[in-house]
Amino acid sequence: MTSLYLRLAAPYQSWAGPRVTGNHVNTQPVPTRTGIIGLCAAALGARNGEWPGWLQELEIEVRVENPGTIEKDFQTINPRPEAQAFTDRIWIAAGHKRNAPTSFTPDAQNGTSIVRRTYLAGAEFTVRLSHDSKTRELAGAFASPGFSPYLGRRAFAPSFPFLLGVGDDGLLETAPGKINRPPGIHILDGRDNTYPDRTATRASHDRHGLGWWSENTTITGRTPRTGPGQPVLPAPAGA
Repeated sequence: MTSLYLRLAAPYQSWAGPRVTGNHVNTQPVPTRTGIIGLCAAALGARNGEWPGWLQELEIEVRVENPGTIEKDFQTINPRPEAQAFTDRIWIAAGHKRNAPTSFTPDAQNGTSIVRRTYLAGAEFTVRLSHDSKTRELAGAFASPGFSPYLGRRAFAPSFPFLLGVGDDGLLETAPGKINRPPGIHILDGRDNTYPDRTATRASHDRHGLGWWSENTTITGRTPRTGPGQPVLPAPAGA
C-alpha cells in the first residue's frame, strides 16, 4: 500500500477539542482526527453536508516534529443564534425556568461575550493518510484543492512545503527530523490521542524538508479546476 504525506506547519494552528460553551475554546496539542478529515474534505471541494462517507475510513497518523507552544487569545464576540439556543437548553436542564442570559460570562455587555481561546504556535507535524482505494484520489485533490486548506481556522494557512507526496506506508517512521529524540506518533483512530500510541526511532538530521521527501515520494500531477461542483478543465498542452 501507499500513503499520502502532509506537513502541517504554520505560525498558528487551532485544533479545538470538545467544549460545553463557546466562551472557552482550547486547542489540542496535536491535530484532531475530525480536523484532518475536514482538511481532506476541503481539498476534495466537498461542501458541508456533502462529505464523502469514505473519509471516515481513513487511516491517520501524526508525527510530532515540533510540539510548539500554547498561546492565549482574548476576544469579544456576539453569540450566534444557534449557540444561544444551545446554552438555553443547558440552562433549562440545570433547573432554571427561563431562558439563559445572553452569555454565561458575567462580563457580557448587551450580548457581547468575552471569549478566551488558545492557539498552537510554531508547531510542526507530519501526517500520514491512507485508504484502501482512495489514496490517489485524495493526493490529486491536495495537488489541486477545491477549497483553500487551513489548519483549524481560516486565517491559519499552512506553510510551505505542505504536500509532501505519496510514498510507502513506513516513511513516517524512517523520515529524518530536526530534533535528536524519538518522535511521538499519534494514531488518530477516534480514541483519546493526547499521548502517542507508539514511538519510532530516527537519527538526527540537518535537512528536514523537501529534499528527503522528494527522493522518497511522488506528487500527483495537478488537475485544473473551475470550482467545487464545476466540470474539470483539460490541462493545457505542454503542462
